Amino acid sequence: MLRKLCLRRRRFWYLVIVFVFLLFAYTQILSWNSDNSSRWFDQVQMFDQSDGKLFSNRHSKNTHEEEHTHQIRDEDKELDRIHRERRTRLQEVCSNRNLAYLGKSREEQVREHFIFDEKSQVLYCTIEKVGSTFWRRLFQILAGKSKVKSPFDIMPAHALGGNVHTFADLPFHLITSIVSSYTKFLIVRNPFERLYSGYVDKIFSLHFAYIGKHIVITQRKNATRHSKNCGHDVTFAEFVRYVIKGERTNKNRNAHFSPMYDHCKPCQIGYDYIGKLETFEKDTMYILRKLNFSSVASGLEKDFRGRTTNDSAADQADLLFKYAKIHRKCIDPHEIQKIYWRKEQIRGLIDPDIPFPFSEKESQNLTAAQYLNAIHRSIGRAKNKDMAKQFRRDAMLKAYSTIPNSDMQKLKKIFKPDCDIFSYDCNSP
Repeated sequence: MLRKLCLRRRRFWYLVIVFVFLLFAYTQILSWNSDNSSRWFDQVQMFDQSDGKLFSNRHSKNTHEEEHTHQIRDEDKELDRIHRERRTRLQEVCSNRNLAYLGKSREEQVREHFIFDEKSQVLYCTIEKVGSTFWRRLFQILAGKSKVKSPFDIMPAHALGGNVHTFADLPFHLITSIVSSYTKFLIVRNPFERLYSGYVDKIFSLHFAYIGKHIVITQRKNATRHSKNCGHDVTFAEFVRYVIKGERTNKNRNAHFSPMYDHCKPCQIGYDYIGKLETFEKDTMYILRKLNFSSVASGLEKDFRGRTTNDSAADQADLLFKYAKIHRKCIDPHEIQKIYWRKEQIRGLIDPDIPFPFSEKESQNLTAAQYLNAIHRSIGRAKNKDMAKQFRRDAMLKAYSTIPNSDMQKLKKIFKPDCDIFSYDCNSP
């Protein structure tokens, strides 16, 4: 009996000892795990601080993306309001005008301004001198007609065509269906700025020499034979008189200089989005997002102004050396190079105080690459966006100061529909 009692006590103490051992072991394990967990976190922190880009960059990138997304949302809310006001303005003006704002262009001319994509059901009305070269290239990408990812990868000379659909050969019932069901947009611009830009780009720089000849012959008294044959020295005042006469007689009109409402018939079409060249980058990104092309917008946002400037400079350099050969009989290469240099100053691309850097002798063998390098070296104050804008405005105001008041009043009357519909001030440039 005593022996059995001793065995029971011994077993009890064994169990107590085992229990205490297990409890101690369990406590140590918890402590070890806690220590190791702390050490693992410390290692991550050390990695973050020393070599430390994986963890911190991921966090930074996510934070940046979230902030960027919030910024876009806030910006789009404001742009929603702005575009709603633009639509309301269009509706109010057009509802009070009945048939007054039909324009003078022939139907076949109007049809060519509309390009559309069946897949995305988007309709865009192009207007010359309002970013149409950029948007025509971009539309080729949106419509899947080009495999490139950026419109800057398509040469400006290839903007026209691109296998995109237009209204040119479309029957009336299909046009009606597209207009009533597709998402429609256009880009507009201050009419005074657009007209001056058209003069600088097409007349001053000899791009439309045939119109220059016509202007000299019809608008200049006692013109020299050289000027009549070349049309290389048309003044802005002569150009304005040509435009006024064309609008009055409906003859010798050109789409680069005719009113915007006449291109796109806003009172008859009714647009969902009205972008403006004055806010071109913001409106472009906004419209792309609204058209469900957010990925395209994201790709374009990176250095948009820089890429636009480089794209334009390269295009102008190509045109310079093309037309220098064409007009060699009328104007010396050195002189046409100086004209294009001044053109870039007027456009706010380079500093207006920096003179053309090549001598007559150097101009004879000047290459496009050398000319472009000189442009990039001469940006100066034009690097600043506000300064570049001021340079453009100063040049425009100087040009309009040469226009007699009687012609200015006629211009204002021509611009009135555009000013009314798109909310611009027609009282002065």
